[in-house]
Formats: sequence, structure tokens, C-alpha cells
Amino acid sequence: MPEDNLTQELEAAAEKSRRDAESIPDYIKNAPDFLALKSVFTPSRGDMGGGFCVVFEKGTGKTVFQIFWLAKPYNKGTMIEPTQTWRKFVKSLPQMGPLDKEWGEKLQEQLKSIFTVDEKLKLLENYTKAKIRQLESIIRRAFENTSQCVFSAVTDAEPVMRRELERAKIIKPLPPTPEELARQKQEIEDRKKEEEEEREKQEAQKDANFEGTIIICQPLVDPIRGKASSEIAPGDIIGVKLDGEGTSALVKKYLEENNIDPLFPVVEIKETAGKKFLYVKISDDIRGAVGITKDLKIRTKEDLKAVQPENNGVSFIGDMFFFSLLAVAVVALLFVIRYFFL
Repeated sequence: MPEDNLTQELEAAAEKSRRDAESIPDYIKNAPDFLALKSVFTPSRGDMGGGFCVVFEKGTGKTVFQIFWLAKPYNKGTMIEPTQTWRKFVKSLPQMGPLDKEWGEKLQEQLKSIFTVDEKLKLLENYTKAKIRQLESIIRRAFENTSQCVFSAVTDAEPVMRRELERAKIIKPLPPTPEELARQKQEIEDRKKEEEEEREKQEAQKDANFEGTIIICQPLVDPIRGKASSEIAPGDIIGVKLDGEGTSALVKKYLEENNIDPLFPVVEIKETAGKKFLYVKISDDIRGAVGITKDLKIRTKEDLKAVQPENNGVSFIGDMFFFSLLAVAVVALLFVIRYFFL
């Protein structure tokens, strides 16, 4: 069956992913994002010395940053500690003395031939002191054979995070994942909404001829029975939605607790910056500003009197009949009291 085939394909893909993950060497899975190798070689015999820093990437062994400083003559007594952070170490290298490009290029070629991708991956797997000392000895002997000098060397390794290299403009940031893009998009939309609400509030406060409290409302849209916002005039009673905090939240809570529909009369209409504001009277001290960006059908009540019962002729006659019977009953009661008690 097609569903069975699909299930089998999914299970096979999951098993392949598991095998692929298991086949990745531990030194790649557990290695830091990047590793910086820092070394200083000072002359035991001779007049040159220097240092280098190489930063390479997990998984590929790719070198993303390298500096090699060969000083001749070497400033004797200058001590630079490779144990300090790689950025401070790099800034300290020129203190060793003037750069000798010719000798620097010769020794740097030796470093490249020793410090291969395979060696860098092995160092990522296990950058213990013993491993670093072993590599340091190989590099020192190669430098001595090339320069005919005798060196003392001190070397250290430092894990480096991707974000640090991104901030230093050494590597470019990775493209965002779909989840990060969605989060960034939502943050932008939320920020725009907050800015728009704040702008509407400021415009409403600025344009309304009212000294009380103004709260921002949303129109209560009724696409079937509603009235076009372009036709609404002062005196119309429209429905609004109350959102937000502070006074708006208190008004909303009061209406809900007392089962009152949020229908209020329009007292003023303003247009500014291409946007229309309908100001409704919520109380003597509170007005709602309803921002309208396009023609909408808004729920309305044509007149406050429409919700009040009418006093027609039938009800008037019924009231007169009730009061007449009440008068007769009172007179009869007085006669009874006089007869029995007087």
C-alpha cells in the first residue's frame, strides 16, 4: 500500500541519518567551533625570533585567520605569553622587533608543510598539552634547520567560538535558519505594531479637542449589517473593541462584568496623515479614538432611543385602567375600616 511504502521510506531515511551521525569521527563531533594555535619561539642562539597564531575551523580544518611575525633582530627580554587570549596575543607580536619579510616567508612555508589539514583535525580531536608539545617540537626543529638558529618555544591552544570571529569580521555570519527567520519576522511585526499604536495614540491626543483620557480602540466590524465608515457621522452609535492596558483594560473589564455591549456615540471625526479617527464618548472623562485606514462596515445603533421602550397609546390606556382599579380598591378598604372599627 502507498502508506506502507511511505512509512518504510521515512524509517529508512531516519536510519541513514543515524548511521551518518555515528560515522562522524568523535574529534569532529566534540571539537570546538574553531581552534587557535599560538606559539612564540625565542632565540637561544641567533638574532631572530617570532611567533604565529593560526585559527582553523572544526570539521574542515580550514584556516580562517593566520599571522606570522618573524623579528630580526629580536628584542631580547621581550616576553609574550601564548596563554593570553588569541586577540591580545596577535596585538603583542610586533613588540618582538622589526618584521623581516624574507625570513618570515621562509619559516612560514615550513609551518604550512607541517601544519596540514590532517594535523589540524588531529589537534581538534585532542589538544592536550602532550599533543601540543609534540607538534611544537616538530615545528621548532623545522625552523632551526631552515634558519640555522636555536629556538626555545612555548605553544598553547585556545577554543574560539564562531560569534567571536564574526564580531572580529574574520568570518561571515551563517545564514539564519527558518526558525530564526520566522522569529525575526515576528519581532519586526510586533515592533511595527507597537510603533503604530504609539503613533496613533500621539496623533489622537494631539488632534482631539478633549482634555480627558483618550484610549485607542478598534472598530467592531460587521460586514453584513454594518454601516460604512465613510457614512458614519457624529451621533451614530458604533461598536468598538477595547484592547491594551491601563484605562482601556479597566473599561473593558467593567463592561464585561456588567454585561454591557461596547457601543458608544461618535462625538467627533478627524482626518490626519491619510487616516480617519472616530472619537466616541465612553464617559464624561474618557473617549475612545477609533483609527480607520480604509472603508469598513462597522456595527452601529442608529439611535439611543431605539433601545428604550416607546410609550404608545395602548400602554397609556393600560396604565390608566390599572391606576383606576387601584383607586377603587383603596376607597373600598377605607369603607371597611370605618364600618368595623369606627
